[in-house]
Amino acid sequence: MNRSSRSRAIRKTLLTVLVLNLTVAVAKLVVGILTSSLAVLSDGLNSLLDASANVVGLIGMAVASRPPDPEHPYGHRRFEALTALVIAGAMGLLVVQILQEAWHRLQSGAGPEVSPLSFAVMGVTLLVNIGVSAWERRRGRELRSPILSADAKHTAADALVSVAVIAGLVAVQLGYPLVDPLLAIGIAGVIGWGAWTIIRDAALTLSDTAVVPVEVIEQAVLAVPGVHGVHNVRTRGGDGLVWVDLHIQVDPDLSVRTAHDIASTVARVVEEAIGQPADVTVHVEPALPEHLRATRGYRVWME
Repeated sequence: MNRSSRSRAIRKTLLTVLVLNLTVAVAKLVVGILTSSLAVLSDGLNSLLDASANVVGLIGMAVASRPPDPEHPYGHRRFEALTALVIAGAMGLLVVQILQEAWHRLQSGAGPEVSPLSFAVMGVTLLVNIGVSAWERRRGRELRSPILSADAKHTAADALVSVAVIAGLVAVQLGYPLVDPLLAIGIAGVIGWGAWTIIRDAALTLSDTAVVPVEVIEQAVLAVPGVHGVHNVRTRGGDGLVWVDLHIQVDPDLSVRTAHDIASTVARVVEEAIGQPADVTVHVEPALPEHLRATRGYRVWME
């Protein structure tokens, strides 16, 4: 799948999820107001936060899909990681909201109002959230999109909140109103962990952490006929596109054309070994002792 097709697929997925999240949010908010259920009303606000995250994701995709320009020669893909951080921030706000509500419930002893309508709406919207999260997570893997993967975690967190609300409603009916805030505190921890994993993954992308083991690339390169050695392998990027640069050593007596053909083969083989789109830069050196040493990392730039 080329980059434009990938961007269109991600935007289409986000738009679909946005519509579903808005539908779920409106249903919960209406029922929460009609039944005076603070738990259902709060969960509706959580779903509305999901929809807001979808809007942020669409904005981030619009920027990330722009082609490279003189000021951004590597393109704008890192805006996807930045957008993922915004989603993590929204999840952090959700954690704060849940903890504040749980503290209020523990202090006041108040519990949510229980009605058949509350159970019906919470049950249906829970199934919708589970389905949306699973589908979006699968699309995130297929399209290698950090935005979709991050938003899937957010939607899954919202489903956990709905489970807590339903469990709290059951507990209230059984005469245990304090179960509701205690469950909410536990789920806040789960959501907080999800936000941390999103921040961690985005930080790895933004800090140019190596994304492919050096040994994988070296093995593929050394299998190319005409390559005598390889070193200074560096990778960066993330899901969807990886940048690779490396040095290879070839016979010093080869013509420029032949050496270039070998370099082109190396670039193709490396992309195949990585298993996803890659921008590979190959520096060709003569296979002489000073170039055949196993120089790696940043030491070469200091010599």
